[in-house]
Amino acid sequence: MWRNATDLLAGGRWRPLLTLGLLVAAVFGPALWFDFVRWDDPVNITHNPLLTEPWSRELLAKLVNGDTALRFKPLPWLLYRGTYALWGFNPSAWHALNLALHLGAVAMAWVVFRAVLARLRPAAPEAARNFLAWLGAAGWAVHPAHVESACWATATPYPLMVIFLLGSFWFYLRATDPAHQAASRRNLAWSWLLAVGSYASYPVGVTYGLWLVVADLWILRAAPLGNRAPAAWLRWALRPLLFLLPAVASVLVTFQSSSTTPWLYPAPATLVEVGVVVRLEMAAAMLASVWTHFFWPFGLTPNNPMLPPEMVHGPLILSMAALALLVTLGALAWQRRAPGFAGAVFGSAVLALPVLGFTQWPTWSVADRHVYLPHLVLTGAVVVWFAMRPRALQMVPALLLLAGLAWLGRQQVMIWRNTDSLFRYLEAQPAFSWNPAQQSYIYQLWGAQFAEDGRPADARKKSDQARGILVEAMLAEAGRQNWTQAIELSVRLEQGFGLPPVLRRERARWQLARGELAAAGADLRQVRQELPGDSATEELVREWQRRAGGKDL
Repeated sequence: MWRNATDLLAGGRWRPLLTLGLLVAAVFGPALWFDFVRWDDPVNITHNPLLTEPWSRELLAKLVNGDTALRFKPLPWLLYRGTYALWGFNPSAWHALNLALHLGAVAMAWVVFRAVLARLRPAAPEAARNFLAWLGAAGWAVHPAHVESACWATATPYPLMVIFLLGSFWFYLRATDPAHQAASRRNLAWSWLLAVGSYASYPVGVTYGLWLVVADLWILRAAPLGNRAPAAWLRWALRPLLFLLPAVASVLVTFQSSSTTPWLYPAPATLVEVGVVVRLEMAAAMLASVWTHFFWPFGLTPNNPMLPPEMVHGPLILSMAALALLVTLGALAWQRRAPGFAGAVFGSAVLALPVLGFTQWPTWSVADRHVYLPHLVLTGAVVVWFAMRPRALQMVPALLLLAGLAWLGRQQVMIWRNTDSLFRYLEAQPAFSWNPAQQSYIYQLWGAQFAEDGRPADARKKSDQARGILVEAMLAEAGRQNWTQAIELSVRLEQGFGLPPVLRRERARWQLARGELAAAGADLRQVRQELPGDSATEELVREWQRRAGGKDL
């Protein structure tokens, strides 16, 4: 069984990489002919001055500044500029770049899985280890949840970041291997440099140092577990700390970006606005979704909708949070009997920390691209589990499962053909209706794309849908006396379509109900000019004057 599979798929020095490349090409090949999508591609690529400005000191500063670069990702920006210099905005070139990086990440996953199996299961036949490493890399390559990172042009930083982290971990394995003690410091230095490269690619991997702690404690057993001497533990603790320190700079710049680009990212919620309990509840639910995405690759989406208030403590979020809590407690309880299970749970959890939405408003923060990194830990855990139980792995079912994942992955690939195919997919998702503001925003983007494509009738239709959704949601919130939500929706309506005088008058009414006299006064002054002599407006003006102590409007 092993010999035939190994010879066909994973035998020899280069055949595993060749077969992995063919598999990736078969599943993802159509993406080479895809277009850009109006889902951050204009902001990051086609309308981004960072790619077209001539080189200067000012440009170099912009590439690392959180405000203009949107995240701390200087290496992707350099890669973007090189791609633009060679091929301009040819979408095929940009998709080829992404697929090449995804294939590079897949190849590195195979290399690392082989190294992990050699470290943890040296007695297993080499052919078996090679095939299991190949199977793990192949499954991770075509998993439907990882399609977004390979097919969305804007997602380039994700596979680039993973390539650096996998290279870093390969050197870390050698640095902590007693068989390579002579080159330990050199390997550790290379591991650290590659980790810094990942932090400069995208800040999603900034908790990598915590992953090394988990790996040392429960997987590699490289921590001084049998040594109670404080000096031994201090020396060990300094090692992951070296990896965490440069990550802090990436995090700080990214937080600056979140607070200085409100046109793209909502300002982080304060503790008064979103309490600690809600943050922990949402983060636990999102962690569970990272795990469930791995085992149930259906209903996937690149969307991150804000949750309506009634869903925050609803059955979906509570059940997902409870699942995360139970799994985590189980890992804690069984960490001595099943250290590998504990390592998989804690390892995937710490790598998922940056995407769990701790600093955000309640939102479904985990999109497909966010599981690209933590799923490597889960894939590795499955590979090691089968290496421990070789008889449990049946060749035909394993290859059928891989074929099924590849088929599902191919279906997911096709949603990225263009803006229309992507938004049709999003429109069909249950989460599309969760947040009217984002629903309207997607219709606005959709209409803008139709206008750019020379389809004015379709553009007007989508624009009317976007406006209607905002008006309906705004009036519904006002009917429930949710003045804050109604006012926020009115602001979005005004920004996107303008605010009719009658709705501006109603917004002044809502602002008075909240005691916002300055904002209400400004709206009433404008309504007076637009609707002179309107009795309802004059009634509100008298109410405003009464609350303002008789002042003139």
